[in-house]
Amino acid sequence: MSMLYNRVSYYFWFVLLLTISSVSAKENLHIAVASNFKAPLEQLLSEAPFVDDIEITLSAGASGVLYSQIIHGAPFDMFFSADAKRPALLKQKELIIKGSIHTYATGVLAFWQPELDSKNNYIAIANPRSSPYGEAAKYYNEHTLKTDLSFVLAHNITQAFQFVDSANAGQGIVALASLKAAYQQQADAKYLAYKVIPADQHPAITQQVVVLKSTNNLASANKVLSYILSPSVQSEIAELGYLKVCSQC
Repeated sequence: MSMLYNRVSYYFWFVLLLTISSVSAKENLHIAVASNFKAPLEQLLSEAPFVDDIEITLSAGASGVLYSQIIHGAPFDMFFSADAKRPALLKQKELIIKGSIHTYATGVLAFWQPELDSKNNYIAIANPRSSPYGEAAKYYNEHTLKTDLSFVLAHNITQAFQFVDSANAGQGIVALASLKAAYQQQADAKYLAYKVIPADQHPAITQQVVVLKSTNNLASANKVLSYILSPSVQSEIAELGYLKVCSQC
């Protein structure tokens, strides 16, 4: 009886150790993502075939702020920027895996004014110094809109959307993706009260992703990269408020 007990006990602990080993082997991927793409990326990753195999943490913010964190040693594995400038700078500094720069989306701006008769004369845009969307919005105002309204500068494009959504600004130049996500969640007609700004009226918002050289999870990062760049996911990204970036999608 004692021998049988010892054998059963042995197999119990053996299986338990295998289970613990399997859990501990799960890779943790830390991704820095431009604020406009946080919600879309969360949605896309929740549908990924590797969703149960990789623990993913997203840190969102303005691309310029995230870039600054990366060059000062922030432990990110990947960076989804809202522009091509920061990935190029990271390449110059030799901080990325060779050949890992890819365009994953092209951003779309929209002029949003939920209430046409609003007496709020503030217009929200992202800070042009740190946000590619803010830089594009500033260009659009200077060359086309030419409004004399008072600007409210948000830390990033998502906060610019929030300023208008909370009525702290009467209108704003925001990401189309933010409006689409809000309407999908709340079905409120105010999120349809926008006008898409033509792409030829501002600098292209070319959004690029890189894998950082400091990563210890290269295999997992490559899985995410291949998934995001796949034709089916690229088509889904376009439906979420972006322009297609590949002809075969």
